Amino acid sequence: PSSPRRQEVIAAAAAIHHTRLHSIGEMFVAPRTIAARGSRVLLNGSVSSRGPSPRLLSSSPGGGDGGSSSTVRQLGTFAVAGVAAFGIVHLMRQTMDSDGDSGSGPSNEPVPPAAEVTSRVFFDVAIDGHESGRIIMGLHGGVVPKTAENFEKLCAGTERAPNGITLAYENSTFHRVIPNFMIQGGDFTRGDGTGGMSIWGARFRDENFELKHAGPGILSMANAGPNTNGSQFFICTTKTPHLDGRHVVFGTVLEGYDVVKKIEACGSRTGRPSAKIMISKAGVLNEDK
Repeated sequence: PSSPRRQEVIAAAAAIHHTRLHSIGEMFVAPRTIAARGSRVLLNGSVSSRGPSPRLLSSSPGGGDGGSSSTVRQLGTFAVAGVAAFGIVHLMRQTMDSDGDSGSGPSNEPVPPAAEVTSRVFFDVAIDGHESGRIIMGLHGGVVPKTAENFEKLCAGTERAPNGITLAYENSTFHRVIPNFMIQGGDFTRGDGTGGMSIWGARFRDENFELKHAGPGILSMANAGPNTNGSQFFICTTKTPHLDGRHVVFGTVLEGYDVVKKIEACGSRTGRPSAKIMISKAGVLNEDK
């Protein structure tokens, strides 16, 4: 029979397990939240089930031979509880790192470009009608020429869809902002994350995944699964390696990362911004091509 001390330890471990699991469960079911499941930055704001799911460590009491000493049984109990608690804490840290609520903390500096900058584009940003500064981004057309061209022409606003709609980021919004994770925009047709289109048509294929989500300032394509790139994009505000191989990285913030941080400050765990964040002007800096 179990000793009172062993029962107390098991009960404590179970309580920790239940509390942590409940907290993590709330994160996973929150609408429009990116969960730590290797999930995609989806166009419609839902959570993807793709990728590895986090697993809790668990154990079942063994049969035993009945001849072990009380001390050995107690040490075994402490070991099981310790491993379970360590696993739960590690899972919480991993989840918070990917979900944008904890981890390495916010950064005020973007990572340097990982490839040659072939063109430079910009967004002038207004928050609740107040001009808040300019973001200048370098595109890596040598690595992902089709993706870079799509973004550049949407910044220029010179293309039209067959139905006459101007394909342009200007006057569109950042509709989804999750602190310590990313800021997302590019839906110039609906403005809620369900629309947008590319210069190549509604969607185009993933070009390659050579460039990685190495840290703050990385510019990458949002999607609804493989080969569903349109016009929606996101800028990372932290390192997000779980997005590698799922989203096409095509650029880096060169100047104005402080403006990215202003946008990030308007975000929430659900992704709904607390202010209207508009791209008041977009364009191409031709002189530095």
